[in-house]
Amino acid sequence: MALISNVAEPQIRWCLEAASKTSGEWTVTIDSVPFFIGREEDCNLKLIDKWISRHHAEIRRSGDHIWIRDLGSTNGTFVNRKKIKQAELLDSNDVISIGKFEFCVKKIMATVTMAEETCAMDITDQFQNMALLEPKLQKLIRERNVIPHFQPILKFSDKSILGYEVLGRINDEELPGNPADLLDVAEWLGCASDLSALFREAGVETGRGLPGSPLLFVNTTPMEIYQMNLLLESMEKLHDMALPNNIVLEINEKAAHDTNEMARLRTSLENLNIALAFDDFGVGQTRLVELAKVPPDYLKFDISLVRGIHLAPKRLHQMVSTFVKATKDLGIAALAEGIECLDEAEKCQELGFDLAQGFFYGKPLPLTEINS
Repeated sequence: MALISNVAEPQIRWCLEAASKTSGEWTVTIDSVPFFIGREEDCNLKLIDKWISRHHAEIRRSGDHIWIRDLGSTNGTFVNRKKIKQAELLDSNDVISIGKFEFCVKKIMATVTMAEETCAMDITDQFQNMALLEPKLQKLIRERNVIPHFQPILKFSDKSILGYEVLGRINDEELPGNPADLLDVAEWLGCASDLSALFREAGVETGRGLPGSPLLFVNTTPMEIYQMNLLLESMEKLHDMALPNNIVLEINEKAAHDTNEMARLRTSLENLNIALAFDDFGVGQTRLVELAKVPPDYLKFDISLVRGIHLAPKRLHQMVSTFVKATKDLGIAALAEGIECLDEAEKCQELGFDLAQGFFYGKPLPLTEINS
């Protein structure tokens, strides 16, 4: 979930900066991936030169790392004056040469505050007046008008279903339909914890009807970590509702920075026979030392690492494989999140992941469609 945080947090941002007089003077931020470079209008960076192909190269991001791949161009793509033959990891100050253009890779550590994220959110005009939305949202929570959806999580070993991630959906045209936007609105109105707890409770209640008594992975908002007593009350309620030993609580990995609070949460969950998962883990965050102090039962590697991983450089494959092995050595199950095609699935299995999740294996569906 992409939610607002009250805590200012450094984030890595990448950009390309002109590195020669021929290239002119410009800087472009790599704000979406894949980031295409070429002559076509649909390229993120359009460069006009007879030596440049229509779709010349692409840049992708995997966690905190970015890499470039030539797209079969006629005249090639060069990194630090060497023509690349396969995907190459990029680092700050690397020089990319395409046709007559040269540009330098720059890495920026930017601190994003709650106010900046709020300004950056793409919420339409109808959602600007929070006073109008509040009674509608409170009514939704009061009447528990949510529709749990379930996305399967499979074992790579035999492709059997281990469990489902519980995802909240609503059917109210007067409120944001996107769950992340809805939770952001709830955050502004001070009721995100109530909505998040409702998604969990409705999901567990409905999930009891899933075949085979699977594990149910339920989500939190980052702010709930700072309201630990309320979160634990919610988990006690789930414990009373669920079948024995079949709940896994997901915590955003970036919100799990307070080792003492995480140790308290882990102990409380163990007493309730509830497992713990850290979500959105990215290679390069060097958090494995902290994970060893309060290890979760499951570690979900961020979707940005999985997307296009079969095309990624071998160096990145080696890096991911090392992190997966270290995770498993700590007794933590490694889950690849966001798998969308067979190539990604096969590469993730090759790299040692235990578990898989993504549209390739199944989209989030309501119980009625799973059992039909």
